[in-house]
Amino acid sequence: MAFARRMRRFTRALVAEVWRSLVAVGAVQLAGETARADNPLVQAPPPGHPERLRPDLPLTALERALLKDFGPVA
Repeated sequence: MAFARRMRRFTRALVAEVWRSLVAVGAVQLAGETARADNPLVQAPPPGHPERLRPDLPLTALERALLKDFGPVA
């Protein structure tokens, strides 16, 4: 009887720890998603980025072809 009680207590403690671990892993996984959801879509690269937008330069033939392949961008 005492052994069964100890096993029940051990099993409950083990399940509780597994549950807390799964909750922690889920919180870490969702933290990245919620952080991304709060930020607005990036309209341009940040200052100093090597891929600067140059509205004063026309698109090259390759860029026009790629833009046509991608279709309208929302």
